Amino acid sequence: MRVNLDATHGLIMAEAVMMGLAPQLGRETAHHVVKRACDRALADGVPLADALLLDPEVAARLDRAAIERLTDPASYLGSTGSFIDRVLAAARLVV
Repeated sequence: MRVNLDATHGLIMAEAVMMGLAPQLGRETAHHVVKRACDRALADGVPLADALLLDPEVAARLDRAAIERLTDPASYLGSTGSFIDRVLAAARLVV
């Protein structure tokens, strides 16, 4: 699974990055910044994290470590916990 996630070079995390930047830049600006970074990443063949670091609005607010955290799929589990809890609860009813 990790190989498949890494194949996107971080682009799969674009929404998470946008949500992470929204409190600092505003939602609309964050959307545009991430869109530009995605376009640059695709055009230049670089990871999204590198493209984000090239954007002055992002680089002024986040260092590489923060950008790496935002683009790491392992840090973005969304509703996974509640899904697991529901499955386990349902399994207990069956047993």
